[in-house]
Amino acid sequence: MPKTPLVSIIVPAFNAAGVIPDALASVRNQTFEDFETIIVDDGSTDGTVAVARSFCATDARFSLLQRVHSGVSVARNAALARARGQWIAFQDADDIWLPQKLERQVELSRQDPRANFLFTNFFYWDGVSDLYLNYAADRLLPEGDPAHELVLACVYGNLTVMVKRDLVLRAGLFDPAFVFAQDWDLWLRIAELGLWARGTREPLARYRRWPGNQTRRKLDVAEWDVRVLEKNSRATRRAQLRPIYARSLAAARTRLQCARARSLLESHPEAVPAAVWRAWRLNPRHLKWLLWFVLVAWPKSLGGCATAPIAHRKIFRKW
Repeated sequence: MPKTPLVSIIVPAFNAAGVIPDALASVRNQTFEDFETIIVDDGSTDGTVAVARSFCATDARFSLLQRVHSGVSVARNAALARARGQWIAFQDADDIWLPQKLERQVELSRQDPRANFLFTNFFYWDGVSDLYLNYAADRLLPEGDPAHELVLACVYGNLTVMVKRDLVLRAGLFDPAFVFAQDWDLWLRIAELGLWARGTREPLARYRRWPGNQTRRKLDVAEWDVRVLEKNSRATRRAQLRPIYARSLAAARTRLQCARARSLLESHPEAVPAAVWRAWRLNPRHLKWLLWFVLVAWPKSLGGCATAPIAHRKIFRKW
């Protein structure tokens, strides 16, 4: 019977033939070798399956699951049902691990037996150059019980996380209802069970930033952030977190209104002032949204017709 690996690595993939070879090679080249890699093809129509099979044919630590296209949460959950490792690590098909990523995390788990959630720093990356670090030198690492910080923002990069498998199973896996922010939702549910995090400031992964319609993506992310917070604020049993959820939800709803305002700048600029006004009303302590409203709703008698388009463009670049 095959030896049970310490780490199970889950790689969902959908039409990723152009990038997944580098992602899987970065897994294969890890200095820590006691792992299995479960690639889940989510109904790809390109050469993703052929690439995955080539890795499976040459390295027994790789295996392939094929499914009808159902989304990344369903794909990850299918792999979790097959995973045998004590630890689960997540790798997306377009991201890269540095060679010592797993080794450093296993060392962290041995240094602190309480740790059930491990993470590393990482680079934002455009496929050619490293852009910037996720945890800058002056930013504290979210170690220990990070529930307070985690309610305010998703402070972990999914591609760096290594978490105890039994904790993920107890938390209920990934929620297939979520299109974005599935990892944040799961981390919040894990925090309810007792999350103890250990991390390293050393950057050990590269998260790919794709060019594209950033306005549309910001709107999508903002909408799902609100849904994640609404769901978990209702479910929390930790009384001390409820006021933090309320504050975080107000901020998320503000970001959503501002994202909607951005999306209207070109198509329906006349609707921008109302969206910005709603953003400020949701979070009146943040005066920059009131300033934005004043700028985009400047009275016509004071030259609003001439200044509004200029203000729109400047605000779009700044905020």
